[in-house]
Amino acid sequence: MTLRLTWSDFPDRLRARLEEVLGGPVVGTHSCRGGFSSSSAEILRSSAGRRLFVKAVREQDNPGSMRLNRAEATVLEQMPDAAPVPALVAVIEQDEWFVLVTEAAPGELPAEPWDPAQLDQVLAAFDALQDATTPCPVPGLPSVAESLGPDMLGFDRVAEDPPTNLDPWLAARLDELRAAARRGIHALDGDTLCHSDVRADNLLIVDGSGHIDGGEVNIDGSASIGRGEVSIVDWAWASRGSRVADALQLLSSVEDVGGTLAVNARADAVLDVHGLPRKVGSDVFAGILGFFVDASRWPRDPSLPLLQQHRIQRRDSLLALVRERWA
Repeated sequence: MTLRLTWSDFPDRLRARLEEVLGGPVVGTHSCRGGFSSSSAEILRSSAGRRLFVKAVREQDNPGSMRLNRAEATVLEQMPDAAPVPALVAVIEQDEWFVLVTEAAPGELPAEPWDPAQLDQVLAAFDALQDATTPCPVPGLPSVAESLGPDMLGFDRVAEDPPTNLDPWLAARLDELRAAARRGIHALDGDTLCHSDVRADNLLIVDGSGHIDGGEVNIDGSASIGRGEVSIVDWAWASRGSRVADALQLLSSVEDVGGTLAVNARADAVLDVHGLPRKVGSDVFAGILGFFVDASRWPRDPSLPLLQQHRIQRRDSLLALVRERWA
């Protein structure tokens, strides 16, 4: 699992500062699952009953995580209240630490494999997000085409230096896939605030019972619960793009073993609602697949030990989706 910083790693001065924000001493912590960063990702609960989510990191822990946390803070400062996103509470810079504090979103990570009802619930949440953030309320963001476009040209890099284990179906269609990816990049342009890093561990869903994922650890060993619907978290890669960009990225990440989730049919439904040709889904999925085919052969980063395994799994599951759609 990811080796994240925790409350116990914070120096006393930083703990005291966070307890001021919380309104009392910390009496319970809950470390959140998912992600690849060494940055902390914890819900802290104080004796006053307040619960806040905290990300804290130092340059020495991971320079990339520090940069991403700063970028997320900039986006959250301008996020509309109506968006299904936990509100920013504080940004703390103390000594070498950068700390991002938000309201704690209730709920748990989506079930894996995905439940169809939860998948539809999240797609509806992206509609709500788009209603609240069109036109894009955060100035200066790159477009999705600019931020994801270079990644989606992975089949260009594969064609220049084909791996020895390249799937024969891909090898026979490289030129077509390269052209599709370029069309997909163009189709992602627009003026909606997009998350642009959509996957299951950046979503929290309340299942109706209000249970928090895994249960919050209290000093006395009991558990806490919260209530809500869907929260979209981790905004470090936010950009400006099409109203279908996040939904297609989410669907590209869903493993649909046996086809029970009808991912391609759901992608078509999203495109139909927004009056876009269904071929847009094929083109976007091809570009995302190209990234993972290329990235699955990159050198392993020891500071992000789970990332390479994730890339290989995404490559294999998305290949099946694209092959189905291509046919």
